[in-house]
This record gives sequence, structure tokens and C-alpha cells, in this order.
Amino acid sequence: MQLNYHSTHQDQGFLSRIFLFLKRNYWLYALEVLLIILIVLPPYGFGEIRLLILIAVIILIRDFLIFRISYKHLGSFVAKGNEVYIGIIHGSKIDRELNEWLPELDLEIKYSFGIPVLYIMKGNEILFKQYSFGVWSIQRMNEFVNSFYDYKKEQALWKMFKGQE
Repeated sequence: MQLNYHSTHQDQGFLSRIFLFLKRNYWLYALEVLLIILIVLPPYGFGEIRLLILIAVIILIRDFLIFRISYKHLGSFVAKGNEVYIGIIHGSKIDRELNEWLPELDLEIKYSFGIPVLYIMKGNEILFKQYSFGVWSIQRMNEFVNSFYDYKKEQALWKMFKGQE
């Protein structure tokens, strides 16, 4: 019995994750269209220049937040028996690996500002937060959480069965 998750080649690259997010959330980039239209239509007055600067600042803040959130990513989650190996990607390479005990781990999906976030927790400590970037969507997160708890239940049943011998 084993639970395996490894990120896809497409999901391991930092810019690939950003472009997958852009493809899924194209409506967030409507401000760029507005900015381009306003730049193409001269002459500019003081009010139009302030509007252009305001839109540019909003775009920079949005992009900074997107880059910051998508920098860390779940690279691998492998459960063998009661041991769980978690690999975390920083940028485009696995930088941190965690080795945890299965009964102590919990997965939970919470929403922050309407965005689903997958929490990997050990007791009350948050080990990792996976935002819905790259191939991760709310459906994928739900499937992952369900398969994790199915695996955890199978391990508990296996221990009970093994203890009966």
C-alpha cells in the first residue's frame, strides 16, 4: 500500500505554474487590456495620467502577490506504510524535504479571500500551504485529500487486522 504524488514536468517550472494560473484565471488580467487602451488613446490630461499610474500600481501589487504565492509548490507527497515524505519546490527545484509520521498528519482545504488553500498540518502546526496554482484546482485538492484519508483509513485497518493475528 502506497500513496504517491509527484508534480508533473509542467508544474515543476516556476513560470509554467504562473502561465497555467494565467490560463485558468484570464479574467484577472482585464486591467492590462484597459491599461493598453488608455495608453494608445492620447492626449493625456492630469486625470488620465493619475489613472494610468493607479492601474499600473494595482497590476504590480497583483503580480507581486501572485509571484510570491506561487514560488513554493508541493513537489512530491509519498506515503509508504506510516512514513510520509514531502518534497517542497522553491522556484523550480526541490529545496526542502520533510519526513513525517502518517497518523500525525492532517490535510484540510480552507479558503483565503475566496482562493482555495490546501493545508498540510501536523497537530496545530502548518507544515505547508498549497495554493491553487499550476495543476492544482479545487477539484484536484479534493481528490488529493480524499485519497489521503482513504490511505490513512486503510493503514489503520491494516494495523487492526495485523494485530488480530
